[in-house]
Amino acid sequence: MDQLVNSLNTTPYTRNIMKKVDRHHFVADKRFSYRDTANKLMDNQTISAPHMHAKAIEYMEPVLKRKDKKIKILDVGSGSGYLTACYAEAVNVYNTDQSKRGTVYGLEYFSSLVHYSKNILKQNFKKFYTYPDHFKILKKDGKKGMPGHKFDGIHVGAACNSIPYNLLQQLSNNGIMLLPLKVNNTLFFTIINKDRQGNISILLKESVRYVPLL
Repeated sequence: MDQLVNSLNTTPYTRNIMKKVDRHHFVADKRFSYRDTANKLMDNQTISAPHMHAKAIEYMEPVLKRKDKKIKILDVGSGSGYLTACYAEAVNVYNTDQSKRGTVYGLEYFSSLVHYSKNILKQNFKKFYTYPDHFKILKKDGKKGMPGHKFDGIHVGAACNSIPYNLLQQLSNNGIMLLPLKVNNTLFFTIINKDRQGNISILLKESVRYVPLL
């Protein structure tokens, strides 16, 4: 795992998080555990390539590294659970100090992936469930998010033709949303920043390939 992560073009902070969550547990075909490629899961879904997981952490760093509040993250299309686990590690969902304990929710449309990811996480990362209200994988329609909640960071792990309205409403001021967004028939990994006044800015990054958001 260390060799794979060290080869990625990302920050030391992101490398450190990824090294704490061994991808081997989450890949269905263990032969591809440490290759920088996307791999098939069930229901025609995939676990993203490690370099994309790295960008999903790196671009979220301004939120993950904040010390002024307990951070709350939503991972839409949580799939294998790998990135959800990385976010859980980053915001210390198992911290014994309540003032420093973040929260991460993963939402997944496919029941098969909900069971798959929860089994992996409960077997190999029991510490994330120390405080059950702070870490959950839920079967839900990701486009609707979690009504009644606000999140400092939202990651969408599936291609979007437009910015999901419900998710944007659930993004807190001074928050970041990451999603693969279609612009002029090309899919770009996109950073959406909401400033302290609620104003939105959009930054297109790499062109990417993702399964569509259902």
